[in-house]
Amino acid sequence: MRYEYGRDKIILMLASLVLIFSLSCQQAKEIPGQIGEDIPNPVSDFTENDRYKLGLRWYQQGQYDIARKMWRPMAQDGDCDAQYALGLLYFNGLSVRKSRSNALQWWGRAAEQAQPQALNTLGVVYAHLRVRYTTLDCKKGCGEAKNLVKAYKWFGLAKEFGPAREVKLAQKSLNRIGSKMTDAEVNEAQLLIEEWEPEPSKCKSRGLFIVN
Repeated sequence: MRYEYGRDKIILMLASLVLIFSLSCQQAKEIPGQIGEDIPNPVSDFTENDRYKLGLRWYQQGQYDIARKMWRPMAQDGDCDAQYALGLLYFNGLSVRKSRSNALQWWGRAAEQAQPQALNTLGVVYAHLRVRYTTLDCKKGCGEAKNLVKAYKWFGLAKEFGPAREVKLAQKSLNRIGSKMTDAEVNEAQLLIEEWEPEPSKCKSRGLFIVN
């Protein structure tokens, strides 16, 4: 009798734990829908004040709607990292209606400020390439006609302004398309690179890039 009582007590305790865990999971799933635009990410460090980083953490969890709410105001105010990220949401149709034109618009604004990932991305778009470390596949086009001079320009700028990873990607891409270009086309692209200046100025990218 004592053994059966002990066994029943253990079973009751396990059942209670399972119930508590399931309710906790349910509550955690409900949290994202309750978060307003000005509320920080509850699963991140509460000392984090950078909304881009908060949005990035939500993005990594698949909570794209919250990431968008974090990034859109920043992108509209000129934050180059947020502009690139918002473009990525539009390109893949994550929490917004899929739109390559909107994606290219935001990527273009980021690239004009020398945001490294945006520079490489525009190179991929104009070269009609597929980049392995991303899901960006533009072999069949991504909303722009193939233009190797423009592609070479953006890859060249990524090589100039990017961190090591982006520089490596840019150089590989330049090698791929350079062999398909005439000397005149390469010279034209080099001239575009030399004359180009970031506008309104070079942004201070965080170096926390999205592997899309």
